[in-house]
Amino acid sequence: MGQIPVFDADVTTAAANMWARIWWDEGARNLLFATPRAPLSIETPTMELRGIYDSWPPGAFVIVYLAAMFFSIQPSIPLVNWINVTMHGLIALAAALAVFNLASMNRLGRVTSGLLALGVAFPILLSRGPIYAFSQIYDVVTAVLIFTAVFLLLEVLYYGARSQRDKWVITALQLTTIYLAFFVDWLSYTLFVFWLISRFAAGYAGVLEPMKLRRFFSLLSLPVSAFSIFLAWRFLAPGAQGAGASIKHLIRKILQRMNLTDESPITGFAKAFFEEMHEDYYSPHAFSLIAVSALVTVGLLIAAFRRARAPSERRSIFATMSFLLLITIPFYLHMIVLYQHTFIHRWAITKALFAYSMIPFALLPISVFVLVRQSNGQSKVPLPRSALAAVGLLLAGSSLFDAVSVTFYDSYAPRGRIDSNAYRMWDDIGRNTAYKDVVVSPILEANPISVQVGTAYKLVHHAGNFAEVDKVVARVCGDFNVVVALPKGSEPGEFASREPAHVIDTGRIRLLRFASYQGKAVDCPR
Repeated sequence: MGQIPVFDADVTTAAANMWARIWWDEGARNLLFATPRAPLSIETPTMELRGIYDSWPPGAFVIVYLAAMFFSIQPSIPLVNWINVTMHGLIALAAALAVFNLASMNRLGRVTSGLLALGVAFPILLSRGPIYAFSQIYDVVTAVLIFTAVFLLLEVLYYGARSQRDKWVITALQLTTIYLAFFVDWLSYTLFVFWLISRFAAGYAGVLEPMKLRRFFSLLSLPVSAFSIFLAWRFLAPGAQGAGASIKHLIRKILQRMNLTDESPITGFAKAFFEEMHEDYYSPHAFSLIAVSALVTVGLLIAAFRRARAPSERRSIFATMSFLLLITIPFYLHMIVLYQHTFIHRWAITKALFAYSMIPFALLPISVFVLVRQSNGQSKVPLPRSALAAVGLLLAGSSLFDAVSVTFYDSYAPRGRIDSNAYRMWDDIGRNTAYKDVVVSPILEANPISVQVGTAYKLVHHAGNFAEVDKVVARVCGDFNVVVALPKGSEPGEFASREPAHVIDTGRIRLLRFASYQGKAVDCPR
């Protein structure tokens, strides 16, 4: 777990560590969970100099901070990675429970439902892409999936609830879950909209009570209030740009992520998304498997719904169809609309995790069984219950076999192996330097909002000699130290012209500390 995503340019794992550590050191309430681009240091003593990254709400990173507070341990990269791995397991558990309850509602029996639930867990836990993402990349993309998984599980439980009290409790839990998700990733807003549409459709179809306009507007106030809180955070957090500049930046960021600006434009999205990303993260022809099985399943469920007469049967079939649409349309729509973001952050394809694991390996066999059961009920010579149960077991067993089969790969490391010494080297810098140390290196560099600064928890400025160091510290106020960072096997070069006051050698990096320099900035506060 002592590793960082060294094969990607994204900085999210390291940033999660940095922001949780900043809140730990400086006080989360004092900063209003602001997300600076660099940690506090003598060369960046103010929020204006540190800068703020506010494109996403900070909820995903608050989780890391709260975990650190709960366990009373300082935030670190290993902690971030353990949280990510734990979430992976909980997502699989929530998905399996959702499928178990959905299958039980459609009268498949406990054993058959259990096999289907087990089958769903395999592609979630053992597909190459999710293993890679949930072990190395903590991001808003991965963090929001636990919220969506719980939300979807609660949706299934709602359709299966028998008393009004149970429905109220489930609804309260469901709305709390999605409200928290609003502060993690924008996907939650898309999911919420389609959830409202599904509830309208359920009322129209007579499956649930029709939703009244008053209820609709009260539910609509949830995303509105959450987004208002996000805007207030952008406007009021220390180092914020101000309302006008912040809104302009947000609009431009959204347009950029839709590939509608000249900033980091991308081409070739369709091939990369529908072929390369699905196949790289899941299995060959993964998108075709999802698309074809989804279309077949929808067709079977529509046919079954039209034939159903009992209210409980119509409700269970509608719940299955609604569930299918909720795990596909919001997730894919979000990835396609913000397609520049999806293209750059390839692990965004983990949002297809539910569709890939559930539709072909659970919802399709459920829909086949429902249609077989209906046909058997209308037959003049119906099959005995044991034969019908055998059909269900055969479908579930086949699905389980297929679900396991798609998780075999030649290599489970799609980006190569992690060198944990890279993490430890940068971590050594942070552990052996303090606020008054200005760290420079002729080889290394840790810029704001980078993998390196998030891991080291310290800016590292590129400088090849003391003349270049003078330029770095030109605006430093007060006494400070210069620390030269030299990776294993490198030489000090021109820095050897002076004798350091202290030398720290961790075996991975040497730190030469030149102590007690005096700041020369002319605009220092008195």
